Amino acid sequence: MTKNKIIVDGTTIRINKEGYVCLTDIAKRSIEDTEPIVALRAWLKNSSTLLFLQTWENKKNTNFKLNQMVQFRMKAADNRNYATPQKYIEETGAIGIVSKSGRYGGTFAHSDIALNFCYWLSPEFQVYLMEEFQRLKADEQIRLGDPFNIKRFVTAGSYSVLVTSLLSKIDERLLTHPQPYKKRLPFAAEADMINEIVFGFTAKQWRLNNPDAPTDRNQRDFASVLDLIVMNSLELVGAMLIQWDVEELAERKRLLTDTYNFVYPILKRSKTIQELQKIADKAKKIE
Repeated sequence: MTKNKIIVDGTTIRINKEGYVCLTDIAKRSIEDTEPIVALRAWLKNSSTLLFLQTWENKKNTNFKLNQMVQFRMKAADNRNYATPQKYIEETGAIGIVSKSGRYGGTFAHSDIALNFCYWLSPEFQVYLMEEFQRLKADEQIRLGDPFNIKRFVTAGSYSVLVTSLLSKIDERLLTHPQPYKKRLPFAAEADMINEIVFGFTAKQWRLNNPDAPTDRNQRDFASVLDLIVMNSLELVGAMLIQWDVEELAERKRLLTDTYNFVYPILKRSKTIQELQKIADKAKKIE
């Protein structure tokens, strides 16, 4: 992102040169007269938070210290100890969060993690922040003329919400011992279910049908803006179904299919979406 600050629902939030979002600024939305560090410490003691951070780092960070993370989680669960961003970074080698002291310091995090923090602090504020991310990223990618990244970003925020929702319901053993349990994590199954509803194919099926497609692209990259916005809606609804304890995958698929059948024809008539498609098509020609 190119801006140093964004204003979300009246709150000014800094963004560093790496594009990391200031959690300290977001934490100012917490209870009045509470220092931001208090909210950050409470967030880092939350078991769902730590499961999310562990999964994110394990996927993004080849130098992540998984064993130390397990120890950190155990200490965080002890009320006699307190967790801080600095301790978390030092003990685990995490890269998704950076923290600096001083007048112009603060705790900054990757946008995925910032959205998770918002979900814990205020789901309503998370929606506002996600909308601002989408607007900034769309503006940037239109300027750069990259239609693939425009499309990727349309669903990125909502997928983070879906992953967070799934993590809140997962048996901790699946993440404490990721190697033997890795294939049992439900993220791919949930994503494929939504892919089937929107596109008619799972990711694997699409790859088999399109062997010449670039290896770093998937069916979402070649989808229409309409399909991706509908997918964005399904990911949000899917996340809430999980929170509402709709446990059976088949039942969630039925409800999401009903949602798709209701939403798709309405959004298809949207003039705004039609204009966005024209912008994406124009950017693709420039490319």
